[in-house]
Amino acid sequence: MAGETLTVAVLGAGNIGGTLGKKWSTAGHQVRFGVNDPSGKNAQSIRAELGNRAVIGTTRDALQDNPDVVLVSLPGGAIEQTAQEYAAQLNGRIIIDAANRMGEDSMHNLAHFQQHAPQAQLYRAFNSLGWENYAEPDFDGIRADLFYCGPDGEARTKVEQLISDVGLRPVYLGGNEQMGLLDSIASLWFTLAIGQKKGRHLAFKVLGL
Repeated sequence: MAGETLTVAVLGAGNIGGTLGKKWSTAGHQVRFGVNDPSGKNAQSIRAELGNRAVIGTTRDALQDNPDVVLVSLPGGAIEQTAQEYAAQLNGRIIIDAANRMGEDSMHNLAHFQQHAPQAQLYRAFNSLGWENYAEPDFDGIRADLFYCGPDGEARTKVEQLISDVGLRPVYLGGNEQMGLLDSIASLWFTLAIGQKKGRHLAFKVLGL
């Protein structure tokens, strides 16, 4: 693993959170999963794979001791309550919003985090591809790209490291004014993978970079 070892709180242990958390743990990061039921099916699956490297507790447990990065991979409808309930722990953190609010005017959660954790550095990433592409980002020797956005600076370096450690090539779109564009890329993925029945192991590649 290139770069520093990060402490990552992964909120949610479903397909997205579970896949990314396991990848980051394997890459050497200190991963803490925060879930509603630490003894539930998803938690048990992660423990079975990671053994004593799996640290699984409640959301409050995962957010203790100021993790370097917080990945939010909860259902879109749960984000507002989570941002409100854990505002003190989230404020000032680097947050990666991977949750999609399907069927709503806006898929991202910028407004909720700005309201409840205004000092957080918020990034949008891991929302534009199906989880299968995080599990297997290689396409016949070609590494898939992952688009992301958020503030420039030192925090961005940590986010890029986490993207790279999954096996994807990070492609920066700019600040949070680009969240709508990133959500459009997610809509494109859903159209191709689901609507056009191209299959979920489908990703994007920018040529010329």
